[in-house]
Amino acid sequence: MGYCGGDKEKPDYYSMGDHTEAISIDFDPTLISYSELLGYFWKGHRCDRNNSSTQYMNAIFYRNEEQQKVAEHTLQIRAAGLNIEPEQVATKILPVKEFTYAEKYHQKYALRGELREYLNEIYPDAKSLADSTLATRLNGYLGNGFGRNKQEFLSELEQYNLPSSIDKLVRNRLESLR
Repeated sequence: MGYCGGDKEKPDYYSMGDHTEAISIDFDPTLISYSELLGYFWKGHRCDRNNSSTQYMNAIFYRNEEQQKVAEHTLQIRAAGLNIEPEQVATKILPVKEFTYAEKYHQKYALRGELREYLNEIYPDAKSLADSTLATRLNGYLGNGFGRNKQEFLSELEQYNLPSSIDKLVRNRLESLR
C-alpha cells in the first residue's frame, strides 16, 4: 500500500497532494506476465466509473513504455468484452513516477492486535512490513481468504515457525472466519 502518480514530495495519508492510493506488485515475469496480472485486475475491477477524488481514482500505473502499451492493450480488450468504446473506460493509465510506501499503520489492514504487535517487532518499517511474504499471506487469509483452501494454508503456516502463542492466534482467527 502506498501513494503514486503525483508530484508532491513525501506524500502521506493526511497530505497526499495529487497522489493516488495504490499497491505496488513485485512479480517474476517468468512465472506470470504483466498482461496476465492485468487480466486479474480487469476481472475484479469496475471500469465504467471513476471516483471524483484523485486519492481513490481507478488507475493502472506503469513503470515503462512496454507496460504502458500492455496496459492500453488490455484496456481495449476489456472495453471490447463489455461492448463499450475504450474511451468509455473510466480507469486511467498513468505513469507511476515514484511509489511511496504508506505509513506502517496502513499496511496489512486485516492484521490487528497481538498479531500486529508481533509483526511490528519483526518488521520495523512500513516497507519491510508491506514487502513481507509472511505478513502478506496472513493478511490475505485473515482478510478475505482469497477463496483458497484453509487446510492448504494451515500446512503452509508450519513453515513460518511462528511462536506458539501467535500460531494459536492465527489458527483461532482462521476458524472464526467460517
